Amino acid sequence: MSIFKGNNPYLKIAFRYLAFSAFLVLFNFIYSLFAHGVSSFYMTYAFLIPLIGGTLVSFLLYIFPSPDYTSKNLWRMGLITLVIGFLLHGVFDIYGTEEALVSVFFTVGICLLAGSVFLYILLSVKRKKNQN
Repeated sequence: MSIFKGNNPYLKIAFRYLAFSAFLVLFNFIYSLFAHGVSSFYMTYAFLIPLIGGTLVSFLLYIFPSPDYTSKNLWRMGLITLVIGFLLHGVFDIYGTEEALVSVFFTVGICLLAGSVFLYILLSVKRKKNQN
């Protein structure tokens, strides 16, 4: 028996992002145990990406119109790309080195998120125009 029976599927997605955020907090804790007292801003705050970008946005989509398949997947890919970029940057910070290619993850992640928002707005305007 599911506690989500009859509810909007975005509540289920919001709780999945919340669980992923909790996993990232646990991952950071375990990783910091083996990092010899060195920490990284990126590794510590990587959990905020799925928490804000996933959980909060899913709760907002519970209120607003549902996005199409492409917008949802672009958003998810953008969040995952940013999380991977944050984790890699954190690992390199803890290791004590820098890698210039990690910035590609941030650029691609932000472009995916912006593309998702642009597509969502474009299709919402088109949908509203067709209703009138």
